[in-house]
Amino acid sequence: MDIFSMNDFENEKFENIKILEGDCSGKTFTNCYFTTCDFSGSDFSSSTFEQCKFQECNLGLVKFVNTSLFGVEFDGCKISGVSFLECSAFGLDIKFNKCNINNCNFSNLKLKKSLFKNCEIIDTDFIYSDLTESDFTGSLFRGTEFSNTNLTRSDFSEAQGYKIHPLNNIIKKAVFTLPDAVSLLEQLGIVIK
Repeated sequence: MDIFSMNDFENEKFENIKILEGDCSGKTFTNCYFTTCDFSGSDFSSSTFEQCKFQECNLGLVKFVNTSLFGVEFDGCKISGVSFLECSAFGLDIKFNKCNINNCNFSNLKLKKSLFKNCEIIDTDFIYSDLTESDFTGSLFRGTEFSNTNLTRSDFSEAQGYKIHPLNNIIKKAVFTLPDAVSLLEQLGIVIK
């Protein structure tokens, strides 16, 4: 299937496709499955993805300007340098499982009940985001910022390396596990022995 030949795709499977810095803007994908594809640097601006799944794909520096993501799952993907802030905020519904998320921006987004499970999340921003009831279980964080973010009832069980200031974020009824939960106190300047 040539991704450049058409604008609308439904129930299609894309395997081992390599499109580097391609113009894939203005396309609609419904119930499509992408596996081991490399879309590095490609432009999916003004596209729509509905009930789609990306598995073991490279989405480094992909452009999602005004892109609609409804019920989209990323499983085992490499996602770096992507600004999800630029996506269409209407109906944004995304899930990440076992992904490498590096240098991405999820700021100012309503991502209630989102899934970031067993991911490696590096140098990524969650600033002024609503992550109410989101699932971060088993994820590893490095250099990631949570600021003025609603984490009410979010689950950080078995997550490691997060830096969440309890006075700058809403963490009511959020779940944390030891030993990493101690980092919440460290953010308050408390010395723990």
